[in-house]
Amino acid sequence: MDLVAVGWITLQMTGSPFMVAVAAFARSAPMMVLGPFAGIVADRVSRAHLLLVTQAGGAVIAVAFLAMFAFDAAGYWLLVALEGGFGILWSLDFPARRTAIFSMLGASRVAQAVSLETVSVQIAKMVGPVVAGACLASLGPAPCYAVMVAAFAVGLAATLGLRRRIEGAPSARPEPILATLASGLAAAWASPIARAVLLITIVMNVLVFPYQPLLSVFAQDVLAGGPRTLGLLVAADGVGALIGALAIAAYRGSLPYGRLFAAAVLVTPFVLVAFSASRSLAVSVALMVAMGIAESGFAAMQTTLALLSAPAHARGGAMGILSACIGTQPLGTLAIGALAGTLGAPRAFALNAIVALAVIAPVAIPLARARGEMRR
Repeated sequence: MDLVAVGWITLQMTGSPFMVAVAAFARSAPMMVLGPFAGIVADRVSRAHLLLVTQAGGAVIAVAFLAMFAFDAAGYWLLVALEGGFGILWSLDFPARRTAIFSMLGASRVAQAVSLETVSVQIAKMVGPVVAGACLASLGPAPCYAVMVAAFAVGLAATLGLRRRIEGAPSARPEPILATLASGLAAAWASPIARAVLLITIVMNVLVFPYQPLLSVFAQDVLAGGPRTLGLLVAADGVGALIGALAIAAYRGSLPYGRLFAAAVLVTPFVLVAFSASRSLAVSVALMVAMGIAESGFAAMQTTLALLSAPAHARGGAMGILSACIGTQPLGTLAIGALAGTLGAPRAFALNAIVALAVIAPVAIPLARARGEMRR
């Protein structure tokens, strides 16, 4: 809901694709900077307490958004600052939540566990954009954030109920934070699989996924639609991701992690090029469904490979390094925002996708052939 609301509200405030990108940058940038440190924190403190902090903090920020719009005090830079607050909480939530999932279900079921977690995310991603689009079109932004406050309250209650199962044991006599970070980076770079996953993650987030915050521009300028069109596009992506996640979660055999990961990252740029060429809402929605399927395979296998390649005492650190790579998306968001302002959103999407494919292919194809380490 926040993705849709902020993208649309910023576009109406400023009329600038670049300023839409700046707002998205504010939410994503903290993960790039704080991600590795957040991962170390997740290994050293109570995961349950950390998740309670992120849920409660999200509720507070959503209340601030609600008050800003309810009292007609909205300003662009205040909106950007609040998005930055969401970003800080997101950077803490990512490693804590995924290590909690691993601690509950273990290595043998981690791919299915991550996929089930993705299912819950994608259900929200389907419902949230449609609700946000309808609220923006009919009621304005304040009701969107009222719903978000309620959602964070539900998350807080759920975390309280699970806190004993996800607690985890903090590291005994931990090394200094910088030494832990350095050793984690060295270990990740020494593993060919981990190195490939991290490099591909950076490319995908810098060159491919920045299309997401600019869907508001595509919906208005290319498809001549409004908030409902934007909500439909984002929800279609969620439908596809849900289909992909359910397929992985339901699979009972031995998953070929490397092949699935490579297939997802090689297919996604082709779908984005096709989407950039579409001028039909029906075709665009269908392509967003295909995009979501590929994205879910990428996300599930990315997390699975990172968790399996990390030692037990440093899984939070591994997730932190991965989150920093994911957090590079704001750099691409600013770049594609500038490109869209000059070339238009469709050409910007297509150019980024072509460059991404050229960079990813030499890394992903050997990864797909490395069978031994990629199947558990």
